[in-house]
Amino acid sequence: MEVLAMFVKNPEYFLTIVKERSISRAAEHLYLSQPYLSQYLAKLESNLGVVLLDRSHTPLRLTPAGELFYAYLERQDYLDRQLVSDLRDLQNKKRPMLHIGVSPWRGSTLLPDVLPRFTKEYPDVQVVLHEAPVPDLADLAAGSITDFCIMHIPGDLQDLTYELVMREHVFLIGSRLHPLVRDSQSSYEDPQPFPDLRLLEHERIIMLPPDWRLSKLLRNTFSVHNVEPQNILITTNNTTAINLVAENMGFAFLQESGISRTPYLDRLACFTIGDPPLTCPMAVVYKKNGFLSPAARTFIDLTKEYYSRFDRKDWDV
Repeated sequence: MEVLAMFVKNPEYFLTIVKERSISRAAEHLYLSQPYLSQYLAKLESNLGVVLLDRSHTPLRLTPAGELFYAYLERQDYLDRQLVSDLRDLQNKKRPMLHIGVSPWRGSTLLPDVLPRFTKEYPDVQVVLHEAPVPDLADLAAGSITDFCIMHIPGDLQDLTYELVMREHVFLIGSRLHPLVRDSQSSYEDPQPFPDLRLLEHERIIMLPPDWRLSKLLRNTFSVHNVEPQNILITTNNTTAINLVAENMGFAFLQESGISRTPYLDRLACFTIGDPPLTCPMAVVYKKNGFLSPAARTFIDLTKEYYSRFDRKDWDV
């Protein structure tokens, strides 16, 4: 079964020209003559009434109209293949599947609240979790392995797009037994600003790997405040960080939403960082021009609703 774009004949011809950035190389790839492919492109532009490729540049460059048209064809190609796959699954009586990418820690804090509500609305949809370290999630979305990923906004958005869920507050947490915070009343429910990050310079700081988005944000914050931590312990597991802090083995910087489920809240002093408080953007990330099924859209909406409880806008005024 093959579904083609409604008014475009042989859309793969144009997609190949863009990929190769050359009509001659595209013609070789498609086993067509260059004059024939040039005529195809000229007729396509004439039918659309716009110029799609800037021929004054070598290699060829898309015009603004060409970028729009290319995005349409990519999306249409994906939708065509998705439709064929979904119809085949219905014919074979397969359960529809929803592939979600999430870090193990975020999955453990988010899914117990969201998944039961989603299952009530879509009992026949089989949810497949792809748990991976945060830096690997973008590759899962770009490769269409997942329908979407819940993560910090990746640095490379060439093949991806996103919907912002919230700007998640980052808390500094420390054990109430530590002399620096022993007398503080700052808590998860009522966090106060930490007075001076330079106080932590010689304390053990438990951090995520340097290439993770939150770690990069924190290192930039340290630079702004002229802080050079002397004792950093790296972990890829936020639960490990919380457990170590609860045992008075150092300080950690973690997202507010993940701290809420720890059983050690009464043992932790929680602080905001800076004015306005430090935040890290958290989003739903998926392939550019990709298709989100009604089930995927519902899960995303439930996720946004869940995180809205942590959106303390009054702090940022």
